[in-house]
Amino acid sequence: MSTSLHRFPRPVALLAILALAAPSARAQQHPIRFEDFVNLRSVSDPQPSRDGQSVLYAVRTADLAANRRSGRTWIVSTASGAPRPWPAADVSASEARWSPDGRRVAYIAGGQLWIADADGGNRRQLTTLNGGASGPVWAPDGSRIAVVSGVYPQCGTDACNAREDSVRAASKVKAHIADRLMYRHWVAYDEGTRQHLFVVSPEGGEVRDLTPGATYDVPPGPFGGSEGYAFSPDGREVAYTAKDAGREEAWSTDLNVYTVPVSGGAATVVTKANRGADQNPVYSPDGRWMAYASQKQAGFESDRWRLMLRDRQGGATHELLPRWDRNADAFFFTPDGRGLVIQTVDRGRDKFYHVALTAQGTLAAGPHLLTPEGNNAAPALSGDQRTLVWMRDATNRPPEVYVAPFTATGPLAARPLTHENDEALAKLAVNPAEDFWFRGANGDSVQGFLVKPPNWQPGKKYPAILLIHGGPQGAWLDQWHGRWNYQMFAAPGYALVIINPRGSTGYGQQFVNDVSKAWGGLVYHDLMDGLNAALRRNPWIDSTRLGAAGGSFGGYMVNWIAGHSNRFKALVSHAGPFNLENMYGATEELWFPEWEYGGPYWESRWMAEQYRKYSPHLYVKNFRTPTLVIHGELDYRVPYAEGLSMFTALQRQGVPSRLVLFPDEGHWITKPQNQQLWWGQVQDWFGKYLK
Repeated sequence: MSTSLHRFPRPVALLAILALAAPSARAQQHPIRFEDFVNLRSVSDPQPSRDGQSVLYAVRTADLAANRRSGRTWIVSTASGAPRPWPAADVSASEARWSPDGRRVAYIAGGQLWIADADGGNRRQLTTLNGGASGPVWAPDGSRIAVVSGVYPQCGTDACNAREDSVRAASKVKAHIADRLMYRHWVAYDEGTRQHLFVVSPEGGEVRDLTPGATYDVPPGPFGGSEGYAFSPDGREVAYTAKDAGREEAWSTDLNVYTVPVSGGAATVVTKANRGADQNPVYSPDGRWMAYASQKQAGFESDRWRLMLRDRQGGATHELLPRWDRNADAFFFTPDGRGLVIQTVDRGRDKFYHVALTAQGTLAAGPHLLTPEGNNAAPALSGDQRTLVWMRDATNRPPEVYVAPFTATGPLAARPLTHENDEALAKLAVNPAEDFWFRGANGDSVQGFLVKPPNWQPGKKYPAILLIHGGPQGAWLDQWHGRWNYQMFAAPGYALVIINPRGSTGYGQQFVNDVSKAWGGLVYHDLMDGLNAALRRNPWIDSTRLGAAGGSFGGYMVNWIAGHSNRFKALVSHAGPFNLENMYGATEELWFPEWEYGGPYWESRWMAEQYRKYSPHLYVKNFRTPTLVIHGELDYRVPYAEGLSMFTALQRQGVPSRLVLFPDEGHWITKPQNQQLWWGQVQDWFGKYLK
């Protein structure tokens, strides 16, 4: 058994060799091309065996010709040896999870739950659910496995679910009918199904729905996974995250933690008193405590995630780290129950911390930083508490599995366990992110990154691109981004200026709060101040050849820049809000604009102070900068009419502009061939105006 967070063989490590390579070898490296980018192997989800001697992990690869990605599970020894496919080379397994005794592994294949021996033999299918199965979680006693599956709440049997699907598929009418909001979300319309929580014995038999009739999803969609539910140590109870807000679903953030007996019965809400979000329950090994993440502020999706401990005997709840101004993004108890490992964003990097507990559930020591280096995610601890595995990446290095002997006080003696991309990376000219700090709009310290162009030469002038992250509550990290990849932006010969302005996570909650109700305010000045600071410190950047690009809120900021600055030669706006009043009525998660802009646009105060002040469409007459506008028609977060409106305004003003619209994509562009076009258009646009 391993304790893990709830949110391809390459046997020779070449990175160390690269560091010592001769100049002639380095000169043979080339800037990354799309074919290099798309062919890199995506490594994730490391899971150590109970004794820490083996690690299961996932690898996804892209097939550009087929325009799809597929995944496999691999297993590797933590001591030595090459990885091999698990359970077999011809099985596309995902979400592989060790049994508590380490003898078997549950996994998903063909959309259903399977189980196999640790060596991959004796494979058996455990579910045939009409809605498929995902997110396997073992009970600590090994008696049950939990999964989630899509059902029609009015159906009491799987046969009924199948009939409903058949009727819908056969109908010539594809109309959407809605009686309340949240009729669509991210990229999909609500067709009446909900994700329910099921349990099944590892020996097979009945697959029991623990949330029959529930009109909510477990966990809440569309991105919740197995971090949203957990078994109690005795296997008799499951805690899960759900949102049962009725007609308030579109403007409420009130997620709750529930418990339900594994034998079946009514669910109990254990976080009802808090109107903010509560999620991702985890039990202590002795069963006394339940830890979960909680936001105090109702309606604010980016409030600080506090780490809460609930005494399961008396029900009393307290915050473990009230003075720690960071988010508990993910966490787990150590197997001895004496502490927790926490993942959080801090100053542009994901980091792990350890906190020690007293017998009374209060803080005994910490937080102790375990990972002072790299960008770290997805930690998982072996059942014997000796081995920690996780993912580590950086701006110039794709994610790989790392391993270290576990120590509660850190730092960890980390070493790479997988080398899936070493051979490909050795051929690429990539540069690391360089931290810099500058004085922000409020006189405070603000952080940014600078990435040099490939094969940078002293004394030569280079154009630069300012990258603006989405959110606005989010952050640029020192990471190998799977979509907005820094090396792909830099490859044609550009410097990158990457700023984390106010609104960014990892610098304290007040810094996050300062962007709300001021989208075109201090955050805009932070970005311009950061760009100015980068230019002063790096005179090799050509200040007459600047571009800017951003997506989502970053797209909004590009639209705002178009009406407020002429310093850039070219802009790229991806999925950016343009008309805030129109966006309010067409987006689905209404809690977001109501918090960010104060309330709906028909309330006179917010109309005057927000919608009619910070909407880019009000400044169209100032547009002068050539702008590439990109959007997906399946984007329900920022509906694609925002992109159409931006493009129309540019064209009517006679500003050089281009629209790239993807009918089969949402807020993000994910299909390999679509990504190829996206990068081609972005690089061509900047090449036209910055070269």
